[in-house]
Amino acid sequence: MSTVEEEIFYIVCPPPPVTTTTTTTVGYVFAGYGTTPGYVDKISPSTMTLVKTFIAPSGHNFVHGLTTLSGYIFAGYYISPGRVDKISPSTMSLVKTFTAPSGHNSVYALTTLSGYIFAGYYISPGRVDKISPSTMSLVKTFTAPSGHNYVLSLTSLSGYVFAGYYTDPGVVDKISPSTMSLVKTFSAPTGHYDVLSLTSLSGYVFAGYFTTTGLVDKISPSTMTLVKTFTAPSGHNRVWALTSLSGYVFAGYDATPGYVDKINPSTITLVKTFTAPSGHNYVISLTTLSGYIFAGYYISPGRVDKISPSTMSLVKTFTAPSGHNYVYALTTLAT
Repeated sequence: MSTVEEEIFYIVCPPPPVTTTTTTTVGYVFAGYGTTPGYVDKISPSTMTLVKTFIAPSGHNFVHGLTTLSGYIFAGYYISPGRVDKISPSTMSLVKTFTAPSGHNSVYALTTLSGYIFAGYYISPGRVDKISPSTMSLVKTFTAPSGHNYVLSLTSLSGYVFAGYYTDPGVVDKISPSTMSLVKTFSAPTGHYDVLSLTSLSGYVFAGYFTTTGLVDKISPSTMTLVKTFTAPSGHNRVWALTSLSGYVFAGYDATPGYVDKINPSTITLVKTFTAPSGHNYVISLTTLSGYIFAGYYISPGRVDKISPSTMSLVKTFTAPSGHNYVYALTTLAT
């Protein structure tokens, strides 16, 4: 610029045998890279090894957004006009491409809600397209108010889409997905600028900023007002990525080495920090799967760390193939 069992006891007879069934969640991590053409790697979360790579069509460069819906992967590209590819996760091959309207350039963020894909663009004023995943065609466009420029981040909560912008101070728009119209805007406190990241947890929206030190705002989605602010430790600069897991918010920073903070969402205080291994610099993407955090880095070749959220320690690292540089986007798909 990232599961009761009833026992019946008898007085005379012994209890009948009980059969217990254990269900294990299986899935994969997907990493998108800032390459020409774009690559998306399918990664085994247990072994942290490469399963297969999707190579985007010619001209589909710089994967800047990834999301999943209805068993498919969707990749957004930082090109003009913007494009979104629908990818089969089993074969890692192209199913269909959405080409954005003229002027809707550079897909910077993706999210999903109620069976649709939403793509945010790095343009002025910002725009968000609602896309049908079956036909990969445009349903409707949200055009942001004047001054709400360059969509940097998207999330969804309670039937609404939320968009964050490259503005000072930062602003977050609450969007009706049915009408693709503005419901209300959150204006951040002075000094909270450029909403790099958004996530949602326990009925609240959390916004991360391009500030030194990093700041995360907890926002009421009903009133679109500030609840409380988390101020990161010194050196934890620029909140490039946010995610949530098991009742906590996790923030990734533009720092050397990379840091991921585990934040208590009720008190908005630091619980614990993960410090990445040497050379794992600049956390620019986060996702979650099966009780773990996955962090992607702005390094060459790209790396993804699997992190234990309880101890905030490294479990294992995936090192991308040569040329798969800069993990701009991460998503997961449970199978």
